[in-house]
Amino acid sequence: MSSAPSKPPAAGPPPPERKAVKGPVITPQVLAIALGIILVIAIIVYYQAVIVAFKNQKEQLTSERTNLTSQISTYEKKKGKLDKAHDVNLALREKLYTLDYLFLVDQTSIVPFFETSLFPLLDASRLQPGADTRIVVEEYEFQINMAMSPFRTLPRSQFFENAETLFPIHYVGEKNGVPIETAVDTRPGVFLEPYHITLEKWYGTYEDCASFIEDAQQSELQDIMMTVHCLKNDEGDNFGIWRTVTAWDIVLTVYFMNPERTASGDEPPSPPGSETC
Repeated sequence: MSSAPSKPPAAGPPPPERKAVKGPVITPQVLAIALGIILVIAIIVYYQAVIVAFKNQKEQLTSERTNLTSQISTYEKKKGKLDKAHDVNLALREKLYTLDYLFLVDQTSIVPFFETSLFPLLDASRLQPGADTRIVVEEYEFQINMAMSPFRTLPRSQFFENAETLFPIHYVGEKNGVPIETAVDTRPGVFLEPYHITLEKWYGTYEDCASFIEDAQQSELQDIMMTVHCLKNDEGDNFGIWRTVTAWDIVLTVYFMNPERTASGDEPPSPPGSETC
């Protein structure tokens, strides 16, 4: 029997390493940060949606209150002057209606103006027409429907060049196949509306021209008020003794008036001198 000690068994590979148990993913610190971010976003949204909106609404209401207060003050002042303004308005309207013969009213005034005012004035003057004499006017379009006559829409004169293009007609048709039995309202849309006329190449002396202008601007001699802006003669048109007889260009204006419209400004449209030759 041997007494030698026995060898210990050979050592095997080390046992596998034991991994530590994983802790929770959402820690209190992470949760606190997330809640903080959410809280900050909520505060920003609340500020924009509530505080800023309330502030803007408050400013808007304050502005509206200021405007309303100003309007109330203005209305109170106007109320105090209403009776006086009413009396002045009546007086002005009475004055306007007594002077309305000085103005053109609507398109029905066009032909009578030429035939009873301007043409007789030219015939009575010492100015004489020549081969190149013309009357130049702004285009005026007549509005015609079934209740109106299309025939009194063209002034008869040999001095209009292509008169049919200067006084065109626009026919206002039926409505839903039914003729309109009420005449079209052709009064101007403003209180005063100028209508410019140029007399080109009318021959006479300076005295003849001055006499014509004086007669044209005398309301007691003419039914319609005329404003003469300028007169011009070209040296090449002189004949006979120098400047004895010459061809004159004269620019004048008559006015449409609609008393139902409000006058604006202190200066009438196309005052004397505003138009040039």
